[in-house]
Amino acid sequence: MRPERAAGRRHGLAASLASATAVALLGGVVGGMLGAAPAVAEETDESPTRVEIDGAVLRWGINHESSNRAHAPDTYNYLSAGRVADPGRGGTTLPRSSWKQRAGAVRVQKWDGRRWRAATWLGLRTDASGATLGSPASGSTSGLRFTIGEGEGYVDPAAGTARVAWDGDVTVVYYSGMSMFHLSDPVLEVTDGRGALTATVSGYASSVDDPGSWAPVPGETVTLADLPDVDLGRPGAAGFTADPAYRGVTVDGLGQTTGDAWSGSFPPSFVAYMDRLGTAAFWFSSGSSTDPFKVPAPLSVSYAAAGSDPAPAPTAPPTQPVITNPTIAPPPTPTTTPAPTTPVAAPVAAPTPVVAPASAPAAAPVLPVAPEAGDVPVVSPPAAPALPASTDLVATTAAGATTSARPATWPWWLGGACLLAAALLLLLPGPRRSRVA
Repeated sequence: MRPERAAGRRHGLAASLASATAVALLGGVVGGMLGAAPAVAEETDESPTRVEIDGAVLRWGINHESSNRAHAPDTYNYLSAGRVADPGRGGTTLPRSSWKQRAGAVRVQKWDGRRWRAATWLGLRTDASGATLGSPASGSTSGLRFTIGEGEGYVDPAAGTARVAWDGDVTVVYYSGMSMFHLSDPVLEVTDGRGALTATVSGYASSVDDPGSWAPVPGETVTLADLPDVDLGRPGAAGFTADPAYRGVTVDGLGQTTGDAWSGSFPPSFVAYMDRLGTAAFWFSSGSSTDPFKVPAPLSVSYAAAGSDPAPAPTAPPTQPVITNPTIAPPPTPTTTPAPTTPVAAPVAAPTPVVAPASAPAAAPVLPVAPEAGDVPVVSPPAAPALPASTDLVATTAAGATTSARPATWPWWLGGACLLAAALLLLLPGPRRSRVA
C-alpha cells in the first residue's frame, strides 16, 4: 500500500471516530436530560404548603328544615347515622329501632344551647331547652347535625386547593319516614378558593297525591353544596367553615318563588334528584311559611380528628309572624247530645215492653260563620229526646221522687154512688101515718 493512501485511511478513520464520539456524547447528554425531566417536573408541581391529611372531620346540619317539625300531625324531620332500612311501602312512620346515633365514622349530634352532644331519639322532637317543637313555622327546631370522620386527602392553603374524601352514610328523614334519602361517601374539592361537596344520593320516590306509593330510585352523584368562597386558612390551620350558596340560585320548571329575602335553591343537580323522589319543593323557595328554614347551614371541615371544631354555634332559625300553612289537626269525634236540664225518669214497666226508638246520629260539626250586619241570630232549639209510650208517662217531683201521672178516678165513683142511693130512697114506700079516731 502506498504511504499516501495509508495516511488518508488513517485520517478518515480518525475523523469517523471523532464523529461517532461526538454523536455518542450528544446522545448521552440528551438522554440524561430526558431522563431527568420527570424529576424536575415533580419538583415543580410539589407545593411546599401542601399537607397530606388523614382523619379529617366533616360537620354539617344541612339546614333548619331538616330538624323541623313536619306538616303532617305528629311527624318530624331528622337525621340518622347509617342507612335506614327500606320500610317497603309509603305512608309509614319509622319506629325507634330504625334510628341510629352512630354508624361507622358517622355521628348525629344535637345542640343543647351550650355545646354539641350525642343526639337521642326523644331529642329529635324537642328544641335545645327540651321543650316539644312547635308548629313548622314557629322557629323551634331540634338543632341536629351529622359528622363524618376519618377523611383522607390533602389541603394546600397557600394554593387554595384541597381534596378530601369520606366513607360513610347519612339518612335524611322527612315526615318521620314518609320520605327519606341517603347521602353516601361525600367528597370535598376546592380549587382557587371555590369548592363543592358532592356525594352519592339514593332514595325512594313517594307522592303527596298517593301516600301509599313507594319505589327505590337508583343512586346518583350530585352536588350537595356549592361553596363560592372557601378560605382554607394559613399553613398549619386547623380547618375552615364555609357558607353554601343558596340565595339567588334558581331552578327551572319547578315553580320556584323568587323576589324575596329567602329566594334561592340548593344546587340544581341535587334538586333534580329530589324531584325524582317527589320532594323537590323542600329544597328551594316555594312560597311556604318554612322557606326561611331551607337556607343551608354553614359547613365545616377539621383537618384532624383531634382538631378543634371550627363551626360556629348554631343560630336560631328566622321566623315569620304569619303562618300560611299551619298543621291542621283532625276534627274531634262527635259526642252524644247532653241530657235536658229536667231529667226524665225511666218508663214504668208495662205488660208489653215498649222499646224506645234509637236516637239519630249526631250531625257533623259545622264551622261557625261570622254574621253580617243586619242579620238576626237564629237559635235552633235542641233536639227533643225520644219519649216512651203515653201510657207509661211519669211525673217527677222537685225532690226527685216519681208519682203516677194518671188522672185520679175516685171522685167519679163517689158521685155515682150518691146518685144511686137517692134513686133507691125514692122508690121505697114511706112509713104509714096512724089515723086518729
